[in-house]
Amino acid sequence: MHEVYIAESLLETAIWKCKDSGFSQIKNIKVKIGKASVVSTEALIFAFDALKAGGIASEASLTIVEIPTTGCCKTCSGEFSVDKDFVFQCPCCGGDSVIIKSGNGVELTELEVES
Repeated sequence: MHEVYIAESLLETAIWKCKDSGFSQIKNIKVKIGKASVVSTEALIFAFDALKAGGIASEASLTIVEIPTTGCCKTCSGEFSVDKDFVFQCPCCGGDSVIIKSGNGVELTELEVES
């Protein structure tokens, strides 16, 4: 269950950034999660809620924005966007040599904090 590790990393980064900037409370953490990252948003929220207790993020919410998978085909040079977890073939030509450009990561994009 890598969602626990992701939740820990998000909280550690947010807490460090919040304290480093002189704030005392985290209200919201916004993340972008790619469809190809195969992260379960339900499991991530569950882990986040369990781990945030008792600290400056105890009242924080987690906002998740899902990012579609985008890529290009080495065969036809076609660019594509799909709403799938995995891409094994180009949706343009059916070729099996594709490069994933986005949608395979997790990125902390925004913190809402309070003094």
